[in-house]
Amino acid sequence: MKKIFISVLCIVLVLIGFIVGVKIKNHFADEMNDNPTAMMESETEYTSDNSIKELPISDVENIAKQSKNGFTKQDAELLCQEVLGEQAEETGFPVSYRCIAAVSAKDQLYYVMHIAWFVNNSHWSYIGNCFVSIDGQEIYDGVVSDGIYEMTELRWKQ
Repeated sequence: MKKIFISVLCIVLVLIGFIVGVKIKNHFADEMNDNPTAMMESETEYTSDNSIKELPISDVENIAKQSKNGFTKQDAELLCQEVLGEQAEETGFPVSYRCIAAVSAKDQLYYVMHIAWFVNNSHWSYIGNCFVSIDGQEIYDGVVSDGIYEMTELRWKQ
């Protein structure tokens, strides 16, 4: 009986998180329509139309180490924890950021991060991707699927 209750509770929490996420997204979409300046700022979207190329992580780290303000993949993981948080607001689950690739896009190098949360202290579950510039100045939301990289919107800028 206890396992059934926990399972139902997990499903309810995930559904609440989804509903809250949709409402927040719709709220920001409404704000964007009311504020043309915000709309222009959000139009910095990038797609994987051959402008995003995968590179070896070691090559990007070597470039980063040679530059004045370069970030390693570990620095990118720490920046994600600091900026995006170590715990999901929707569920309270711990969140993990792991570098899975490096790419070149928009004449800049980025680490591609795999984002997961620890569900009910039992297993890690994938929740998305983000792209961290090797100078640590930008984080973009994005999607990685079958070796195709898509940067969507700017989530944070220093």
